[in-house]
Amino acid sequence: MQELEKSTEPISYQRLYRLWEQNNWSATDIDFSVDEEHWHSKLSQEQREAALWNYAMFLVGEEAVARTLTPIVDAAPTKAQQIFLTTQMVDEARHHVFFDRFMREVAKLGRDTESTLEAMEPFLTWGFKQVFGELDRLTDALRKKPKDRALLAQNIALYHVIVEGTLAIPGQHFIQRYVEKMDILPGFSAGITNVSRDEARHVAFGIKFLGELVRDDEECRAAAIELWDRAMMWTVGVFVPPDRSPRYAECFDFTLEEIFAFGLRSFDTKVRRIGIDPSEIPIMRRMDQDLSYDERARRAWVLIRDGVMGDDEREPSPAGESFEILFDGMVEAIDLDVARSLGGPIEWRFTDAEPWHIVVTNGHAEAKPGHAGDPALTLESDASDWAKIAVGRVDPRWALLKRRLKVHGSLAAKAKLPKLFT
Repeated sequence: MQELEKSTEPISYQRLYRLWEQNNWSATDIDFSVDEEHWHSKLSQEQREAALWNYAMFLVGEEAVARTLTPIVDAAPTKAQQIFLTTQMVDEARHHVFFDRFMREVAKLGRDTESTLEAMEPFLTWGFKQVFGELDRLTDALRKKPKDRALLAQNIALYHVIVEGTLAIPGQHFIQRYVEKMDILPGFSAGITNVSRDEARHVAFGIKFLGELVRDDEECRAAAIELWDRAMMWTVGVFVPPDRSPRYAECFDFTLEEIFAFGLRSFDTKVRRIGIDPSEIPIMRRMDQDLSYDERARRAWVLIRDGVMGDDEREPSPAGESFEILFDGMVEAIDLDVARSLGGPIEWRFTDAEPWHIVVTNGHAEAKPGHAGDPALTLESDASDWAKIAVGRVDPRWALLKRRLKVHGSLAAKAKLPKLFT
């Protein structure tokens, strides 16, 4: 991306194609002989485990993006876009070959391409499976409806902005940093540098392409926002290591929070370049935009630690700061006009935790622990169910139907509940 940003020449499909020709490289020419020696002599067992966890997702991800790009090529409306996307297919196949070779020749996993890919399955996280499952669904849908511009916008929003811009580029950044700092794995270091340059070119294409789609079509704009609102929760879960152990990053002298902060910053930057303010995305609106990326990442890890985010198969156990973060999100999402019209505070009564409430005064909402006094609305549930509702894991309508969430108050106040949070 730096190569693209340093030039004064405007981004164009023709320029991106020219850069592809100028920066071609060979995955089969990389020499992994020193890497194989370093793998055993310079990396500890802990570092090898952490590297395998990370590199496995790259290998499977590269196979997936190479396999699913064809419908996007077919749906692209101009020849210039189709030509560049064809070069991207070549890049993704080359990336797959690069990671496949490393895993088999250095890490000794698998006998051939198919068995090596199968050996990666135990390393894949819940979030990774959700993101790439959605990529399969969206590209299959686009294959059936290649003229659907809104669907095309969602494919680019997921493929280029989430998969490449928010997941791959941050991951590559930290890999490059530690292999250079530790002076290890020269073949892998050369390859990941080439992969990163390719990905920057792909992301620049996606920003330009999606920017054109959302500028010309409000339906495309709404579709991209809807996709990001769903996918960002899965994205949080991609880099959650086994047992949520920080050692998977710290053994290489960085933290999991750093990855998250880098990814959030990358996402915000790219969305703004496309022409959309991140606050237009409901899930992003629940984060205090005045907080630093580092603090937002730290808070995300508090929720991951307590099982609220990062893996929908875990039962949340919110406590202490988790409640504070969740209710800060409620404050960010609340419709002040609707809340004010209730004529009193909103209270959450938990069967297994202390109550919380939100009060609106002078056009300002504030969340506080404790009882509200005389609430206009009272929501009753256990803490785990409420945490799932708060982060979108459970639809509140389902929770009401199943009596996992109970609402107390006047009929008029209850009628306003669906409009209370944006």
